[in-house]
Amino acid sequence: MAQIALAWLLHQPQVTSVIIGAKKAEQLADNIGATKVALGADELKRLDAVSRLPAEYPGWMFTRQGEVRRRQMTDAARTAD
Repeated sequence: MAQIALAWLLHQPQVTSVIIGAKKAEQLADNIGATKVALGADELKRLDAVSRLPAEYPGWMFTRQGEVRRRQMTDAARTAD
C-alpha cells in the first residue's frame, strides 16, 4: 500500500519531492520500491478520484448557488429548440 501511495505522489506534476518516514530498513526498502512502480493512466485516474478532497467553503457554495441558474438556462435552451 505504501508503494502505491508513494508512486501516486511521484506521478503528480505538482509534487517535486516525497519525504518518507521509514524507521526500519525494511520500510526504507519498501518505500524505495515505489520508484519502480509504474501506474497507468486508468490507475492514476482512479487514485485521483478516490483521493480527491471535498470542495471547501466557499467553493462548494458557488456550485450550489449556481444550480438553479444552470437549470433555468438548460430549460430555456430546450424550449428554444
